[in-house]
Amino acid sequence: MYYGFETSDENAGIAALLVYGVYRSRDVKRFKITPDMWGTIERAVKSSAKRALDLHDFIEKLKPKLMCSALKPRWMDTNPGTITMVQNPETGELIQKTDSGRRQFWVEILEEIDHRPVLDILYQKTSWVIALVRDRLEREKPLEQSGLIKEDEEEIVDAELA
Repeated sequence: MYYGFETSDENAGIAALLVYGVYRSRDVKRFKITPDMWGTIERAVKSSAKRALDLHDFIEKLKPKLMCSALKPRWMDTNPGTITMVQNPETGELIQKTDSGRRQFWVEILEEIDHRPVLDILYQKTSWVIALVRDRLEREKPLEQSGLIKEDEEEIVDAELA
């Protein structure tokens, strides 16, 4: 498993992470969930990868196609963090918490990785990358429903830091 995706290929994990991060950072009011949404995303990934010079260029080409104005650090996390148990002071109940440490921005990954193999996977194996992203989203659904993953939380944190 690489970067939270069920694959033994690190390049495919990075490819899926980039698509996942842009998808999750999208403006949900402008890019809504529709029956053909994943077809649209697959076409956007393929066309962006075909014309990209490197992964930086790929991200810049993909963002407008998925209505993503800025990448949100919450969805760029490459290390899910350490899971710990914390006692709720009000009820005494044990709550599972994740220590995510510092926020990440794909800086190290994009500096260290060879961009060409990842771009090749994004272009030639687009369906596989999309399947990896969708698989992770499906695994995250129960966490979203239980309230452990909240999409609006990061925007509030970013606003407080500004």
